[in-house]
This record gives sequence, C-alpha cells and structure tokens, in this order.
Amino acid sequence: MRAGVAGGRTVNVQPSGQPQPSFDYEAKRWGAAPLRPKPWYMNGLKLRYLLEDLARVQGRVLDVGCGAGSVAKAVKRERPDLDVLACDVSRSALDAASASAGGVDFRLATAERLPFGDGELDFVWIFDVLEHVEDPELVLSEVARVLKPGGGFHIVLPLEGQPRTLYRLVGCGTRWKAKVRHGGHIQIFSAGRFRAMAAACHLPVSRTRWSYHLTLQVLDLLYFSWLDLRGPVSGSVEDMSVARRGVAGGVMRGVSRVVATTAWGEARLLGGLPGGCGHFTCRRAVS
Repeated sequence: MRAGVAGGRTVNVQPSGQPQPSFDYEAKRWGAAPLRPKPWYMNGLKLRYLLEDLARVQGRVLDVGCGAGSVAKAVKRERPDLDVLACDVSRSALDAASASAGGVDFRLATAERLPFGDGELDFVWIFDVLEHVEDPELVLSEVARVLKPGGGFHIVLPLEGQPRTLYRLVGCGTRWKAKVRHGGHIQIFSAGRFRAMAAACHLPVSRTRWSYHLTLQVLDLLYFSWLDLRGPVSGSVEDMSVARRGVAGGVMRGVSRVVATTAWGEARLLGGLPGGCGHFTCRRAVS
C-alpha cells in the first residue's frame, strides 16, 4: 500500500489500484493562530529563522502551502516592504486566510504547479508541506523554476527518519503510523535525504538549523498516539487553543506557551545537534 496527495487529499492506494481517501485537507485547518517570532509562540522559532533568511531580501516572496495564512501575514507584518504572496490547495483554508488578508495576496494552487512564471520570484518558503506530497522532487523543481537564479529558499521539514531521534526509534511511518493517519505525513525525511534531493533540484542547502530535540518529539508522539484513541481533530493544537473559550481555553493557551518557550530554549541550547525538525536555507543555483 502506498500513499499520495490528490486534489488536496491524501489517498491510500490499495493493491487493486483503487484509491481510498484517508486524509481530507478541506476538513482540516492549520495556520490560523496569530504568530510572532517570540519564544511563547509554538511556531515562533520557525518564523524567527525564516526572518533571518529574509533579512537581505527585496521584492516578491511566496509562501507555498500557507494554510490559513499565519506565517505569510506575520512576514508581511514584520517586513511590510516585501510583496508577499501565498498559495494553498485548500479552499477552506484560503477563505479563512483571505477574510483578513493583512496585505498578503492569497491564491489557490498546488505546490506541484505554482501560478508564476520562470524566475519570477525572489524568495520562496515552505513550512511543513513536503512531507505531505506524493512527489517531493516535483515540488522542489517547481520552486526552483519560479525562483530567480540566486534566489533564496527556506524550508521547515519534519525529520521523522533522522537517525538518533525518537521518531526513528518507534518506526514513524512504518511500525507507527499515527502521523500518516492524523497528519497526512506520507514522506519520511532525514536531513541527508532532503539535502540530496534539494541538490538534484538545483536548490543546494547552504545552512541547516535544528529544533524538536526532545520535548517536542515526546509530546508529538504522545499527541498523535492519543489521536489514535480519541479520533481526528479539525486543526492544530495552537489553532484549537486560540479558538477555545473559557477556563479550558485559558489552560490550553497557558500550557501551549510553556511548551513553546521550553522547546525554543532547548533548540537554542542544542542548536548544533540534529533534531526531529530541520530548518534548511537553500539558494537557486545560478547555472
């Protein structure tokens, strides 16, 4: 049995060749929670590293797989001089993003077919998308196509196949498939696999930063194992904590801030050691 993405939906293909839907991106929602490059935001470190790579960039930039738009809007808020574009395959996510666009140009598009001309963009980033697609090489080649020669590319990638991680220990994607069922993770990456793939697609890696060293690996495994018992949810933990009202919502937000701050400190302290998430800086090859 193999998995893939078709029309925004992960599908399992049985030996008979008949697809059986198992992960519907229209029914899920990520990226609606406000985001800033601060330790108490769950994705604050991801944004911090992206902004570092954008420091000298001017012109048109693109968020591929933007979800409900929190990263793209945060970049536009921090860098109002940039022309920020964003695309996603999910109409429901784009409806939520466009309701308060914050100066971002949101478009419906797949990562495999970006609605831009050759060499049209100055910088592209992808957060937590490549593990969802059936053909990651095609996505990276498309990123290289729309980038100007020498243009920058930043990708945040779960490394569930990275040696000496808890993901590798439990057999993520093979023996333990909760993230396939509830997260749509149909690709298992190590840093080595990504670097080789990126180089072959004319996007050689020039810098690697790490996160998810221990705390978030443990919590990630526990959370998705719990989903196997509880059943699916409609969005990310941070999105649900923001949407939840009352005492329960306050507790969820408080716990989320504590976890985010702990994980930020851990990643900064252990930054030289490989973790369960890679933050890769790449550049479009000139020739």
